[in-house]
Amino acid sequence: MLAALLLSACGGGGDGSGYPRPLPRGSYDLQAAMAALVESGLTTNVDLSGTAIVNGTSSPFTGTGTLTLSPGVSGMFDGAMAQQQTQSISGTITVAGQTSPYSSSVVNAYEPATAAILGESRSAEFDVAQQPIMIPTMIGTNVTMLGGLSRYSDSTLGVALGTVQVSVAVTFVPVDPTSPEVVQFTYKVYNTNQALVETDTISYGLTENNLLSFNSAATQGASGTLTVMPQLAQ
Repeated sequence: MLAALLLSACGGGGDGSGYPRPLPRGSYDLQAAMAALVESGLTTNVDLSGTAIVNGTSSPFTGTGTLTLSPGVSGMFDGAMAQQQTQSISGTITVAGQTSPYSSSVVNAYEPATAAILGESRSAEFDVAQQPIMIPTMIGTNVTMLGGLSRYSDSTLGVALGTVQVSVAVTFVPVDPTSPEVVQFTYKVYNTNQALVETDTISYGLTENNLLSFNSAATQGASGTLTVMPQLAQ
């Protein structure tokens, strides 16, 4: 989910109005690709941009950093064994003429055998899947609802904060069917009154060899916006 999507990610989860998806020549197996990503992780340099509230005023910022998904490790999550992957961004941003360090981190938990989403933990929040959220093998340009997370203030599950609805869609279909398509996960965050308070997205390039690469991420909420893009090779 990237969970506060690791900062959270916004960007639109697809609306079902894209071009019809051609039959792929390869498998485009999202479940297998996600399992491989959880196992191996990834690291990439990124550009950061968005808006932040400074002295009560929304101000634009820019910056650079490193996005890291650590290789998954076995551990306990909500009383069960899981593969846990730390998703983080570290870097610097410049806002209102001042340069400051930036960091964001979330631990995502997956079912070891299938890479189904079990939940996530981060500072002041612990989210648990209402039931394991299975990653589909194949998806299309129509939005597919995957499941929901229940939000709590910590792992005791004593204080409810709301829910998260998780969906996925193909947002770019390549003309060349052997080229990567773009798959976007969207996380809509609600409070206990079922009011939408944040929208996070993270997108990956998915190859027919079932490999995922980082494409973009974004978040939009009351505290501002953030867009994360891979740096272009020099």
